[in-house]
Amino acid sequence: MERHMGNENKIKPTSQRSKELLEIKSRFLPSDIEDPNARAEVYALDKEFAAAAKNRSWAFYLITFGFLAAIVAATVIITKLVQGKHNKVELAIMEFEEIKLKDILSATRNDEKNLEIARRELESLRIKYREALAELKERRAAEAEVARVRADYNGKISAQQKTVADYEAKVAKRHREMNEGVAKVEGVLSNHERLMKLRLDKQQAEYEKKIADLILRYNPNFTEAELRAMVAREKSASAAKPAVLQPMPAEITREKIATKEKFDRLRALENEQRRLIARLRQVPYINSVSPALTGIDRRNQEITAEYEALLAETVKVLRRKNEVIGNYRSALKELTDREREYGYIIDSRNPKKLRVYLNPSLRAKAGLKAGVFRKDDEFIADIEIIFDNEGPCAKVLRVAEGKQIGAFDKIYLEDR
Repeated sequence: MERHMGNENKIKPTSQRSKELLEIKSRFLPSDIEDPNARAEVYALDKEFAAAAKNRSWAFYLITFGFLAAIVAATVIITKLVQGKHNKVELAIMEFEEIKLKDILSATRNDEKNLEIARRELESLRIKYREALAELKERRAAEAEVARVRADYNGKISAQQKTVADYEAKVAKRHREMNEGVAKVEGVLSNHERLMKLRLDKQQAEYEKKIADLILRYNPNFTEAELRAMVAREKSASAAKPAVLQPMPAEITREKIATKEKFDRLRALENEQRRLIARLRQVPYINSVSPALTGIDRRNQEITAEYEALLAETVKVLRRKNEVIGNYRSALKELTDREREYGYIIDSRNPKKLRVYLNPSLRAKAGLKAGVFRKDDEFIADIEIIFDNEGPCAKVLRVAEGKQIGAFDKIYLEDR
């Protein structure tokens, strides 16, 4: 009952509310409600508008202008609050720098390192102590000496234990400082996040421009007319076919043009170049780079094919020339056998390196001295046999007065 006394003016009995509703409705619908005292009222719009005009006041205009002024004032206040929070974020960044977590971490690591060193020294003392007792026991030292050693090591161990305890306390303190610093950092970072959002928006535009510049730097569009023409051709060209590599001809090593190792190295370099270009072409380059790599690969294959063809043709020519040289050597061999001569001068134009032919059956060695005769009794010169990659040669030691070495002069070996 007491709880409803405060609302007695708000909650009315049902009968009273019904009566009021009937009175209201009876004013508008008297024929529908059995109310003999009700009367029908007629409303005219022109009369109502006239009455409303008489009741108009300046309060409406004052309220409207006041509302607009309140909106402007609220906008200014909100702007100031945002600027104030931004300044607080800047202040939080300064506080973050003042926490000096880096210095705390450095000091903590230093103390932990010293603690570890101190613990190792303590363990080392204990080991030495046990070793000293074992040594004393083994040689049955006197009790006085044992007691002195015990007292000495116990003092050192006790002092080292105190050092370890001091470092442990320092490390624990550093850890507490670190935890406090981390808690402060977490608080600072919550405010720093808003500042970072503002900065990231600005940096995003800068990075997008940098990205565009980087794309053009590493994926350029060629501007030179000649290069642009080549790139345009490569865009519509088909992929290059790998050049066919032939096995190394035997003449390469037999003629001492190159060793098998050098030839294999050349093949390996060519293969590595193929692999490098193939790997680069897997990168999704854009602009002029992709067709340029296609052009490089095509030219590499074409150059390799041309070199292969050139090598094959060179070997053919070499074989023909060797065949002709073989014919001459066969003729000279037949001549020396028939005439029973040691050999002949073939080319005498270079006195330091005469080209000679010696009967292969003689097996002459370098350094062998020989005489040159035109007839059996016509001495021409003294020579010394030498060798190069092409076979036997000779250098002139002495030429007879008024004589000159010529082709097909006879060679007589002195020790034969």
